[in-house]
Amino acid sequence: MTEAKRKRRSAKETRSLIVQTAVKELVSGGGTLEMAALAKKAGLSEGLAYHYFGNRGGVVAAVVDDFYDRFEERVIDIRFEGEAWQQREEKRVSALIDFYFEEPLTPIIFNSLGSEAEVIEVEARRFKRQIDLAEQNIRDAQETGDIPDERDARMLGAMMLGAIRWGVMANLEISKDLDRTHLKTEIWMAVKAMSTSVK
Repeated sequence: MTEAKRKRRSAKETRSLIVQTAVKELVSGGGTLEMAALAKKAGLSEGLAYHYFGNRGGVVAAVVDDFYDRFEERVIDIRFEGEAWQQREEKRVSALIDFYFEEPLTPIIFNSLGSEAEVIEVEARRFKRQIDLAEQNIRDAQETGDIPDERDARMLGAMMLGAIRWGVMANLEISKDLDRTHLKTEIWMAVKAMSTSVK
């Protein structure tokens, strides 16, 4: 029966199974991942795992890409409700913090895997896209008068994303049981201050 199910599984389904199993292994192992154990947990041959991803680094890269797919879907690629930029972006900051705190992979990617070459490559690519979108977001707010024209839109967007990420990271290192409402307030105050006039 297992062999029959394996034959009916598509390549996309097999890749997804490997990635989702890898997520569980990384979380339970604090960032460690062995291909043999991964294949066994997924009910696949080790050779099949190598066939789809090449090596452990390929699996880790796929896991990180999947993480940022979910992140961008919930935080980046939607327009939050609100008449003014500040109202919309305060909701985005709230959604971003919720995602980071609720996603079990966050501390693994930010800390345990943060120095791995495959993770650095994926994050560099994803951050560029996020900064591009943040820049356009700032330019739109400048056109409506919500952010002063003299601010550098790209630099401002990058600084906001960086401030939020590092603010969350600093707090996750302490505990995941922090007052999330307080953290949202503190980070939003910082982001809001960045978007005001420098004159």
